[in-house]
Amino acid sequence: MTTDQGARSPRTTHPTRRSLHHTVRTGVLLALLLGVGAATLAATELDTLLKQLLTLDIQAAPGFSARVVVPPGELYDPLVMHAQGEAVWLNDDGKERGDKGSRMLAIDATGKVTVLVDADRMKPVSAGFDIAPADFGAYGGQIFALSQPKVGSQNQVENYIIQRIDVQHGQAVSVFCTLPALDAEKVSGTGVDAGFGPPGSPFTGKLYAVTSHNGTIYAVSADGRCAPFTTFDVERHGSPLYLAFAPDGRSMLVSVVRGGLYAARGAAVLRVHADGSIDPKAVVEGGTMLGGLDIAPPGFGEHAGELFVVDVGSFEIPVPQGQRLAADGKVYRVAANGELVLVASGLINPWGLRFVGKRLWVSDINGDFIYGKRELPDGFIVEITPR
Repeated sequence: MTTDQGARSPRTTHPTRRSLHHTVRTGVLLALLLGVGAATLAATELDTLLKQLLTLDIQAAPGFSARVVVPPGELYDPLVMHAQGEAVWLNDDGKERGDKGSRMLAIDATGKVTVLVDADRMKPVSAGFDIAPADFGAYGGQIFALSQPKVGSQNQVENYIIQRIDVQHGQAVSVFCTLPALDAEKVSGTGVDAGFGPPGSPFTGKLYAVTSHNGTIYAVSADGRCAPFTTFDVERHGSPLYLAFAPDGRSMLVSVVRGGLYAARGAAVLRVHADGSIDPKAVVEGGTMLGGLDIAPPGFGEHAGELFVVDVGSFEIPVPQGQRLAADGKVYRVAANGELVLVASGLINPWGLRFVGKRLWVSDINGDFIYGKRELPDGFIVEITPR
């Protein structure tokens, strides 16, 4: 059940930056074809159109404030985030270069973006990643990323791979393992999220990777073994998307979508135990398509310990070129009575959510790069704090 409580607080409106590469290239092309005068007019119209497409109107619910940390203009499809020291590391799915694609980025508290690994080094990291703990074999501090084996939207239904990225030693990239198919039809495609189990918990020592195509969560060990951990009954449970671990570390929380990514007809968060069993009763149900989720830390106002989750809303594929996407993305918290309570609205396609200290960051891909064919750096990040 979803509850939108109270009147909305003042809006956060943020126009896009004007450094979009496609705008520049289009302006040059128009100048060559039409002459400077006509090209200037056309470029002005294009600039106006881009502003209409990419202007943001984020509305925080009472008790919260929202601001845009990184506006459109630098990120393509920002997805999963992890705090790392004073920065936030994230994978930006987009910017293909030959048979490679996606970037690993670091963003500081002011929104400054630094490239850790550029798009010419990796297979597309179109899903989640995490940073290996010190006791994960010899790989402590390295990035393990759930990735497509090849560029191109058609390759989302091939077996996904786990890439190992050693950022500290020459940005070396290698394939750690390939997630095995369940059978000839149930390949480990459409990877979504990945995360290491918390220390001292029954999940410790393994990376867990979610592939929505076959409804499976895989367990990856430091010795290179990659095997199914649990498989969801898609008709009964829905397709798994994002994962987080309960505060006590004894269970895993997984967002699921009923009807599939492109025909969502309901969503929920389910609890998965260390033996792979799935609770029949949902932690929460509601929304259109629930994505990234995380637990509020101490210091996040009166909501410490509560579960926060994004609702992607309608995922428009292919992206309607030249039209605004539906701004029906939302952020919710799960109240003590199990209801979804509105935190922020006006987002486009928010997939990632992560607490960074006492702040909540939400990554929004806006128009999808690979599957939606909107090849613009139109993604953005919003910061939410309690008042």
